[in-house]
Amino acid sequence: MKRKLLITLSLFIVLSVLTGFQSASANTLQQSLQSTLVPVSKMELPAKTIIGFGEATHGNKQFTTLKLDIFKHLVEKQGYRVFAIEGDFGGGQKVNEYILGGSGTAKDAAKAIGFTIYHTEEMAALLSWMRTFNEQRDAKDQIHFYGFDMQRYDHNKSGLFAYLKKVDPTLATKYEKLLTNLNDQTVYDQKISLVQEALTHIKSLMEQMKQNQSAYIAKSSVKEYELATAFAESIKQNATLRGTNTNYGNTRDRYMADKVMWILSFEKKHYGRNNLFIAGHNGHIEKTSTSAGLTTCMGAHLAKALGDHYYAIGSEFYESTFLAKDATTNERKAFTVKNSGKDRLAVLFAQTNMADGFLDFAKAKQHQDFYTYLNKAQSISAIGDAFSGWYGKMEKMYTLQMVPAKAFDAIIFVRTATPSVMITD
Repeated sequence: MKRKLLITLSLFIVLSVLTGFQSASANTLQQSLQSTLVPVSKMELPAKTIIGFGEATHGNKQFTTLKLDIFKHLVEKQGYRVFAIEGDFGGGQKVNEYILGGSGTAKDAAKAIGFTIYHTEEMAALLSWMRTFNEQRDAKDQIHFYGFDMQRYDHNKSGLFAYLKKVDPTLATKYEKLLTNLNDQTVYDQKISLVQEALTHIKSLMEQMKQNQSAYIAKSSVKEYELATAFAESIKQNATLRGTNTNYGNTRDRYMADKVMWILSFEKKHYGRNNLFIAGHNGHIEKTSTSAGLTTCMGAHLAKALGDHYYAIGSEFYESTFLAKDATTNERKAFTVKNSGKDRLAVLFAQTNMADGFLDFAKAKQHQDFYTYLNKAQSISAIGDAFSGWYGKMEKMYTLQMVPAKAFDAIIFVRTATPSVMITD
């Protein structure tokens, strides 16, 4: 009897000690986070060639307003003047025309980006701020806007053929007809054979543009010619994604990385700019290619090309009500997710009771236990444009397994994220 009592007592002591260690560990992590975390309004950002911001969802207003907060910081404190987004390249040029004083409204410009996720009041406000900023600056000091995605046709065709009509009207007329089957209306359901046929035509056109490069530049400029070839390249890339047996996600991320590097080169060559801010989904911005089905994500390509000169900021929420396309009905509606689990950064952050916070992983190195924790895999929210109610009940359906300190250089937390406000007029 005494032996059983001693064993029971020993087990109780061991469990109590272990529980105490676990509590102490959790308390240590919480204290370390609290001492390292700062409000977003007090964040400090390093001088880098490219700073990227990843959003945890495409359907929360906070992740769009954070784009503006970060970019304003970079514009006002570090002289950045180039903004690029996970949106249509051709549509991005329509936005650029608007913020440089073109016709239309900020809402029209937001819709031109090409994806419904950007048809929001928050995006219109961001573009309106850019236009107002530019109105007060000389041309050499104005902000430029780009899209680095290639999943639309119409605005790219518009830009391409506007140029060709200037330098080679006959060629423009010929290829406008040959590329008719590549259009936004049928982009998702065009017959593969028609896409493949058009793909041969855009490749042929690009070859003729290359052969006539000197003559075309003589009638325009190097900058105009290079922009026209970028329109053509986007058309070719979209047709390749939709018309060939390729790994869509992996190829798209490589194309996006290539376009980001093109934008950087184009801006440096023609405007003397050396820095670029980019924004997209967490799964594209991060550096470690944890996205399901991807071999190498965009951020990994950029990190390989630029090394330490690519600085990636991720984002995370504790609770979020967001807009997304219902995976079953295709209807855009609100879904709600609340993160949980003792090992989640999101939950540690929620316990701080801060509305938002910026965590620089380099500064976390002074807290050894905390930095060790940040170098272990955990779930990070990564919700795309499509969702389903039952996804929220299974963490794996709306998160990616990431090592935070390797995937990102910093992370921004939002305690309670609310839905984007869609443009209705």
